[in-house]
Amino acid sequence: IGLQALSGALERGHDLLYICFDNEAYMNTGIQRSSATPFGASTTTSPAGKKSIGQRTWKKNMPAIAAAHGIPYVATACHSYPFDLMAKVKKGLETPGPAYIHILSVCPTGWRSAPDLSVRLGRLAVETGVFPLYEVEGGKYRLSIDFPKLRPVEDYLSLQGRFRHLSPDTIKEIQDRVNREYAQLKEKAE
Repeated sequence: IGLQALSGALERGHDLLYICFDNEAYMNTGIQRSSATPFGASTTTSPAGKKSIGQRTWKKNMPAIAAAHGIPYVATACHSYPFDLMAKVKKGLETPGPAYIHILSVCPTGWRSAPDLSVRLGRLAVETGVFPLYEVEGGKYRLSIDFPKLRPVEDYLSLQGRFRHLSPDTIKEIQDRVNREYAQLKEKAE
């Protein structure tokens, strides 16, 4: 289902659970950039080089777009937190009306990471605030996991070849944005 069709279904209030598995690029067609590709990532269609840092735009916030439709249930999840993921799928299935779950799906090939690091990368995405786990029920935000202090984004980025070209200044730019967006999310959840 395309984005326009999804938006229409959410707007009309169809009783459905939409699950988005987000591997952050078009991985099946040769690791091409998409609007879900993170800023600075190198892909086949947004390669890093002397004149490019790779992906130049920030990742589209699909959970926020889904929540903006005013639907009963929106959540983020990650395979590295399986019990949280299962509970959210159950809640989404039991929710009358439209529900949306956005699941981070590590792709070792596209992320240029070792397959045995997949669970660790998912955990680091959450622990650094790059991919926070939360729910929006009836317009109310709740963090599923909240850390007193986030780990540095470099812990997450450094394990992926798609980010190996980033300068310290670009990593700081990413860190600043993650900090700002995480603080905004915490504020919504209070």
